[in-house]
Amino acid sequence: MKLRSALVLTGLTWGATSLSLSTLAAPIVANTTTANIAGPKTITAQSETTTTTKGIRLNWSAVAGAKYYNVCRDNTRISYLASTTFLDTSSDPSKSHAYKVNAFVGDQNSNFSSIVSAQYSAPLVKTNSAGGALIAGPASLTAALEDTSSGIGVRVNWTAVDNAAYYNIYRDDIRVACQSPLTFLDRNAEPGKVHTYKISAYVDTTKETAFSDVVSALFNPVTEVPAALTAQPRWNVSCVTTGQPMPHVILSWNVVPNSVSYSVYRNGVLLKDAVPGAGYIDMSAVSGNTYKYMVRNNGKYGQSADSIAAIAVAPSPPLTAKAGPGNVLLPPANVAVKNMWVGAPTDALAWSPVAGALAYNIYQYGDLIAAGVSGTSYQLATSEFSKGLTYTVTAVDMLGMESIPSSLSFSYGAKAPGVALNYIPKPLVVPTSVKAVSQWNNSKPRVALTWLGNGADDFYNVYRDGVAIASGIWSLSYFDEDVSIGQVHKYQISAYSAVIDYPETSGSTPVSVTVAANTLPVVPGVVQVTSVKANDDSAVIFFNAVPGAVDYRIYNAANSGSMKYSGGGLSIEMNGLDPVAGADLVVEAVDKLGPFQIMDGAMGPGAMAMNGVMSVAINGQGDPSNLPRVIARSAVFHATPKAVVLTGSQVFFDNFRNAKPLVQMQTIDPAIAAANHDGPADATNQFVKEYANDKWTIRNYDADMDYTKMFFMSNHFMDTVYDGGTAHKTDVLHNNNATLAMIPKATADISGGRVLHVTFEVDAHFDGRRWCEVQIGAAGDPLIHPAKLDGGLWPTVSGDRFRWEIGKERSDAKQCVQGVETVLNTYTSILQSNVRVNINHVAGINGDMRDLDKRHKFDLYLTQNRYRLVENGVVEWDGPITTPIPFSKMQVYFVHQVYHTGNDRPELICQQLDPYWYNYRPFSDERHWDNMGFEVLTAFPK
Repeated sequence: MKLRSALVLTGLTWGATSLSLSTLAAPIVANTTTANIAGPKTITAQSETTTTTKGIRLNWSAVAGAKYYNVCRDNTRISYLASTTFLDTSSDPSKSHAYKVNAFVGDQNSNFSSIVSAQYSAPLVKTNSAGGALIAGPASLTAALEDTSSGIGVRVNWTAVDNAAYYNIYRDDIRVACQSPLTFLDRNAEPGKVHTYKISAYVDTTKETAFSDVVSALFNPVTEVPAALTAQPRWNVSCVTTGQPMPHVILSWNVVPNSVSYSVYRNGVLLKDAVPGAGYIDMSAVSGNTYKYMVRNNGKYGQSADSIAAIAVAPSPPLTAKAGPGNVLLPPANVAVKNMWVGAPTDALAWSPVAGALAYNIYQYGDLIAAGVSGTSYQLATSEFSKGLTYTVTAVDMLGMESIPSSLSFSYGAKAPGVALNYIPKPLVVPTSVKAVSQWNNSKPRVALTWLGNGADDFYNVYRDGVAIASGIWSLSYFDEDVSIGQVHKYQISAYSAVIDYPETSGSTPVSVTVAANTLPVVPGVVQVTSVKANDDSAVIFFNAVPGAVDYRIYNAANSGSMKYSGGGLSIEMNGLDPVAGADLVVEAVDKLGPFQIMDGAMGPGAMAMNGVMSVAINGQGDPSNLPRVIARSAVFHATPKAVVLTGSQVFFDNFRNAKPLVQMQTIDPAIAAANHDGPADATNQFVKEYANDKWTIRNYDADMDYTKMFFMSNHFMDTVYDGGTAHKTDVLHNNNATLAMIPKATADISGGRVLHVTFEVDAHFDGRRWCEVQIGAAGDPLIHPAKLDGGLWPTVSGDRFRWEIGKERSDAKQCVQGVETVLNTYTSILQSNVRVNINHVAGINGDMRDLDKRHKFDLYLTQNRYRLVENGVVEWDGPITTPIPFSKMQVYFVHQVYHTGNDRPELICQQLDPYWYNYRPFSDERHWDNMGFEVLTAFPK
């Protein structure tokens, strides 16, 4: 997380009964100047090789009055000079570079020229002989792993060739460098792979010699373990975060060369991920407790083993100091936003106070932007503002413990005065379907309000008994906590626009509610478990409905602190069971939806209890401030998993137990890079990135590159894909097809009439913007466009592909031959609904909250002229392929698709179809995959 500068408002007030965003602090006036000087009109870049020079030659047109020119390569300035030509002799011959130039005129920089791309390529001259005799190539070639402070890679050395001007280095028969020195460090070797190397020389720049001998090297770097870990207990009279006296444990260790970051573990549980330096302060230690710390190095090529442990006892306060009690804090509710213009767009936030909170932390799209905010309001500096992102707030107690994040609000900012919008917002409409429900939460009463809205740009005001109590509400809900038992209140909701000066609407039709007392039963009722369906390392638990229950949850009897919710459904899949011993489980019925909590592969805010044990709510779909109460409980029962195996030939299968970490690849297939915005074929590409371990290649096409997550948890593979560009880096957010493709490092051959069987499990909460697919291409024919084929795009280089789209109320197969896609079947919504009623044991279809993190089993059987689609053992389709698939050696792609989620709000705001996506997971989709793979069979199953 990035901590950016904090600006705390004192002018925003949050009274006992009202939230106000109308009284603002003095405006902040931006003091910046900009130049509008035209840059060079033309720029060229091309390889240049002479007897004295080698590199990329840049030429550009002059700019009148220029004192000098700045030359940028890949957005980094590499030189400045007065002339209009420059030879880049330090470019990397293995990749393409992007160049641009601007001028310094007077005391200002001009605009940049256009961007040109070039890759150094020495001329390949095929006259490799002298007087008819072949010129011998370099000798004494060696290649070996090098892992030092100066770099990690495969070091290649060779002896000189007389009169050689430079040398070509080939890896796996592909030229990766051209240089004069007699040594080369290949930093782009693939971890775990044996590469071959050979060298040729250019003599007098006209003749290429024969190749050297071929040598092989295994690039298998070892990530160094942090050493000299120490843990020093300290009593701080004034914590930097809370300002309160409390115990700290100060950790330090030796710096590991080439480390990217570090992960700190306490008592075997991840305490802090992505620590940038060789030190960390544990501010959540409890006096008198003994802690065992270990650190792992997150290196470029994976995570190290644990360091040697360091033990510390958190100190008790001295006699002159007093530590406050530890509290399990609820997150703030009712986060409100006021869009502002203070010389530039920005937002002001306000929220409800939290009992026991000493301070608050502010997050923007997951990045910490302000810590230790003392009040219940905060105004972003204009430099912090970024339109289209989201905000959350956490509460912090006097011991530094942080709550889970609040529900989301949205960043809008305000347009400059007098500047017209480039679109016409929907007219304001009085909110409808207002509901007011008396609840008991965190040992006190509250009134939960919900409603339906109209426009994507609408915000809401809340009135109680004719008096405004809240403004700037973005979601479709509000909690009135300033109520007492027996009171009768009348509520109305009005709407106003965040982007245009429409008059505020009138209030909605009033709804009345009587604030009720605590009605929790003295003795909880009984949840009747009806069946347990065993899986590989999980089990689906089915149970009867309990009157009055809104949600259900399950937990391991040995660890009641971590719970998984059903989303209101009558079944839950419990993951991460011991595949041999199983587990003793308990199901509870509760009075409100479980709290939403983000778990994206690392312990987020509020996930750790004071004793260092994770205490999380998985699959919660209610407001994060919800504290559900138990109204019924099952007896303890045992679930024993059942192993999943494939018995055919050519088996590839992964149940993700003991999965090795994913490592980002430094190179990308040039055909894939070129087809996706023509980006560079390396790790700097902002439109395609690739990760791999020993079994998988995971490729991110066009999703948000920074916030999309891929990780292993509870013995399955998980991903959270964010649609659109990368925040702060690319322009368009939430506005395209984003694809995550999971590619086995194995292929299948079905020649001779054999059958490919592809199988996997994934949670099936599909909607029109979030779905999964299986795509089949020819082995060696890269998948270049995995999503829509608009404008004549081809899915693969050959244009051939088989595709199974699995969406809400549909299951379609399509075939693409030579770039022309044909629908093979369309599975009707009525039949799909009936099938899924039968297999889900619930009265609904795919796509609702009950299918979140409850995996369905999908199977595809495929020959070159027939296919069968199966979900949870039910055949959805079995039919011929009219035009036989033109390949038999097959590459399988498991695909996660997310499309244009920026339209979620205008589509759902009037319907409240799925509050989970609308309130807590906009712009993204999360999936949980398991038991994935394929086999080759001799025939279709009977």
